[in-house]
Amino acid sequence: MGARTGWVGIGPASVPCMARWLLRLLAGVALLGAIAAPAAQWKSSPTDPVFEETTITRYVATFDIDEQGDLSATEELTIDFPYEGKHGIFRFWDIHDDNAPNARRLPESIIITRDGQPDEVDITRKNRGRYVTARVGSPSITLTPGLHTYVISYTIDGVLIPRSGELPTQFYWNVIPGGWQQEIDSADITINLPTAAIATQCAIGAGATAGCTADGQGTSTIRIQAGPLPPRTPVTLSAGMQLPTPPAGNSLPWTTRYDPVLGSSPLKLLLVLLAAGAAAAYGGMLSRSTKEQEPAFPLQYAPPPDIGPAQANYILTETVGKEAFVASMLYAAERGAVELDKIPSGWTLTDKNGDAGWANVDDVTLGLAGLLSGAHTSFTALDKNVASGKKLKSQLAKLESDTRRWATYVGAMSSQHRIELGGVLTVAGAIAAAALCIWRPWGMSALALVPGMFAIGGVGMLMTGATTKRTASGRDLWSRIGGFHRVLSTSSSIERFDFSGREELFTAYLPWAVAFGCAEEWASKYRTEVGTEPPVPLYLGPGFAYSNMNNFAGSMVRDFSSTLDSAISSYEASQRSSSGGGGGFSGGGGGGGGGGGSW
Repeated sequence: MGARTGWVGIGPASVPCMARWLLRLLAGVALLGAIAAPAAQWKSSPTDPVFEETTITRYVATFDIDEQGDLSATEELTIDFPYEGKHGIFRFWDIHDDNAPNARRLPESIIITRDGQPDEVDITRKNRGRYVTARVGSPSITLTPGLHTYVISYTIDGVLIPRSGELPTQFYWNVIPGGWQQEIDSADITINLPTAAIATQCAIGAGATAGCTADGQGTSTIRIQAGPLPPRTPVTLSAGMQLPTPPAGNSLPWTTRYDPVLGSSPLKLLLVLLAAGAAAAYGGMLSRSTKEQEPAFPLQYAPPPDIGPAQANYILTETVGKEAFVASMLYAAERGAVELDKIPSGWTLTDKNGDAGWANVDDVTLGLAGLLSGAHTSFTALDKNVASGKKLKSQLAKLESDTRRWATYVGAMSSQHRIELGGVLTVAGAIAAAALCIWRPWGMSALALVPGMFAIGGVGMLMTGATTKRTASGRDLWSRIGGFHRVLSTSSSIERFDFSGREELFTAYLPWAVAFGCAEEWASKYRTEVGTEPPVPLYLGPGFAYSNMNNFAGSMVRDFSSTLDSAISSYEASQRSSSGGGGGFSGGGGGGGGGGGSW
């Protein structure tokens, strides 16, 4: 049992599981980052002020606050339009209040008239919902130059806030907001409070603490007169009252910064979170269905008959990679079909016996004969060689497709069409999450959690081998291959291998160890049990006659991988540089591509 447990902890079965959770973690971080981005961008970047041609000749406003703290406001603006070409005015409200960050100063029941008559009003939200804007006027109508009077009325719920000291409540308000772009010649502001104002302060200008007088302290009616005022100059009043602070209106558990993320409705957010949880659970359920319960792996001291190392590794891990490619080369050499030799700048593969040699290998390994032109011909893979890189890339892809096709043909693997559809939905979920972070339906990027969590939960459906499942015969083969993997990969202190009189099995099984990714462990086991360095395989050429064969297997795989990677990289780079774009002539961009070389 100890050997079995040790193998599972480090074996190929644990790799997809770790990769799956790592991918989920990275996807989760990316999803949360994209959802939270609007909160980071909540404040607009400062821009240079725009010159305003019009002037507010008179600004008259009345604010009525009742005992519930609800505000009814009327603003009457007389505006001088000196030139033709203007269509009207705009008014915007900032729903954020630094003194009540959880409240939303949302204007409602907005009514605007011009010169005593209704005018066209277009109300929208800007800057991720922070500002309510009203555009007054029609794009198809221009105003006559001269004075025009606009009356703006609206309500805002629950504007009174707590006050420190003896007075529990205050009305702290920009009675003229600082966003008016025009000069204001004169202003007359009246504030009707629910009870007497005991302590008042009035200031003109951002950051100022004085500059105006609030008449009417000790009464419930405060009046402020000011002007002229430069553009973008607020007038602010603070009035303390002996009144219990009523609840804030339009308040949410989160501050306004997070409105673009969480929206403005706790009920909608709760629905989104419940839907996201259900989506994650469903995606996770589909993902878990792709995992197969491992069979027992009883010790096997020889590989299953009639299959090659690439086929065995595919049944074991459902992957085909460079190690399987190298292993197939070594297996073909061990079976007498080819000879491998190392040269200073790459590798050479030479056909030894034509069809007779290839008759001793499995169908997948037989496909490597496509690298050669016939009996006694050679293929050389050179570092940074475009032609050999192209051929190796093609052969590597063929090995993978041949291996998958073989597993299906012999009935070891079957397709899971439900998971194939689930994989498509997982990709679609990721795309939908990105789109929802940008467009934010319901005014909340958190809506992206629903498809995003499905994609995170279902990430296993995108892993290698997710869309296939081992059949009963495939599981039996898996069990035997796993037992053979145990023998090759575990140290001698856990699983011994008696090399007495069978030293040749080291080189015979070396292709399998390379395919399983445990060539170093297999060499170490030989070194420990025999007490000498592993022998040089006779099926390799004189280029492998190293004086010290320590780490031979690992260095061989690394050398080949380096050559393969370099050659393929050179080929892909040549393809990018010859793609041209636009249909014009480009060297290497025409038909009839290919070339020759060696491995």
